[in-house]
Amino acid sequence: MAEIRISAGITIHIDAGNIGTLTGGPGGTALGGLGEAVTTAEAPDALLARLGLTAHFARLTRPDGSPLWVRGSSVSLVRPPLPTEIPPGGTAKATLTVGGGHQTVAEDVAVVVAAVNAHGGSL
Repeated sequence: MAEIRISAGITIHIDAGNIGTLTGGPGGTALGGLGEAVTTAEAPDALLARLGLTAHFARLTRPDGSPLWVRGSSVSLVRPPLPTEIPPGGTAKATLTVGGGHQTVAEDVAVVVAAVNAHGGSL
């Protein structure tokens, strides 16, 4: 179990093994894969380091240029994006399935596969 102080100011207890994604933004760091929305003010890199998870997460780039961290072992599929997944003016070269949800990224399929596998994936 891990403790995380969420943006609402309370401390929650989570199974850190269920974190599949992290995204950073002005509202804080959003953690995906926990079954409900969890946001903390702790920076993604610092949170992963504190929880001892850095080696399990690949850092990729979303089409808007913002960072995305994905747990390698949580990625079940990587493919080229569908035309509907490419935002206007955005760069999107690969789409990942992570914990049942889709994430589109700026890196191409080969780079994503290599990054995911280097962080515990088996694609």
